[in-house]
Amino acid sequence: MKRSEIDALVRAHRGRAHPVAFFHVLRQASLDEDDHAFLCEHSHMLTVHDLFAWRARCSPGFTGAAIRRLAALAIQEPSRFDHEVLRTRLELEEEEWIELCALLRGKVPEHVFERLLARRELGEGPRDPLTAEPSPDEQRDFVERLAEALDDPGLPLPPREPAISAEEVPEAILERARLAFSVEEQATLLRWLSRRGFARRPLFEVALGSVRAGSAHPMLVGWLASQLITRSAWEGYGVDIFLAFLDTGAFAELEELLAQAWSQASEAPLLAGRDEPAGPGKLLASVHAAFASALLQMTREGLAAGDPGKALVALSALACLEPPSRMSRSIHDLLREPAVTGEVRILALLNARLVKHAGVQGASFTGVIAALQALADARLEG
Repeated sequence: MKRSEIDALVRAHRGRAHPVAFFHVLRQASLDEDDHAFLCEHSHMLTVHDLFAWRARCSPGFTGAAIRRLAALAIQEPSRFDHEVLRTRLELEEEEWIELCALLRGKVPEHVFERLLARRELGEGPRDPLTAEPSPDEQRDFVERLAEALDDPGLPLPPREPAISAEEVPEAILERARLAFSVEEQATLLRWLSRRGFARRPLFEVALGSVRAGSAHPMLVGWLASQLITRSAWEGYGVDIFLAFLDTGAFAELEELLAQAWSQASEAPLLAGRDEPAGPGKLLASVHAAFASALLQMTREGLAAGDPGKALVALSALACLEPPSRMSRSIHDLLREPAVTGEVRILALLNARLVKHAGVQGASFTGVIAALQALADARLEG
């Protein structure tokens, strides 16, 4: 990234450098001089995970800045270095272990330095606990554990579903869902209707009405996720889904919905003659496109309201996505608006460049979550 783009992202995250490093700079496949300069300048903010991500993107033989910061962290917090580096399976090259030993000799507790020497000599991390022999307690029979759980009086029981007469017409039940006394009842009625092939749109309207009212109940989130396992569902309702959750700040609930929908779509069987669950790549492309469209709408809303900060936040999140190339037209239309100036224009141009070089093959679930978390980080700190 160019330094002007990085500075605009920092502005979007309210002047904080670490979210920019984590959500944007270190998610790139390779880094240029401005990226390395930014990371060096803010290396004291980077976590161990960040430092190893930085190291992985350095050319062989040019990892010194990341290794030196790792050594500084070991001197400042030897216990953390011991736990997060020496007791894990993170790997370094021989010359990097040698440099760490030289930098830390006599500057960390003796037991930490001895473990560092052992890691250097072994060249591998500790044994994976998943391969270790189970303890006697872990060998207990599963049936025995299940019996104990079932005997536990504190074990929560599923809520009783309200009785639904088979004689009621679907339209009457839809009205009951709209006027339900609780979100739990509403979710149950929506599930009953969807299982009987009732049209999706009015069901989504009822559910999103509750979300916009601040009632993103887990049962309602679960029902929405079950309806979003197809490409057509995301293309038809995805933008409304994202905006309903984002406008109310329901970031955690939206992340849960995305996780459930992705899990169900990945495992759902294909049903001949019905709206079939999309393959992972096609489904993710539709999710990225819907999310990108929602973020562009948020950008325009921010500019129309005279709030460039909202536009910066939305464009910062958009830079985490890999929307299809057809989105470039929408971004170029945005660039033609008179209000798109300064840092907003810089981030809009960054997104135009990223979309031009992206494709549906690059769409990933981690990209969607990164965009959501970047948005939540900037919005909550604001």
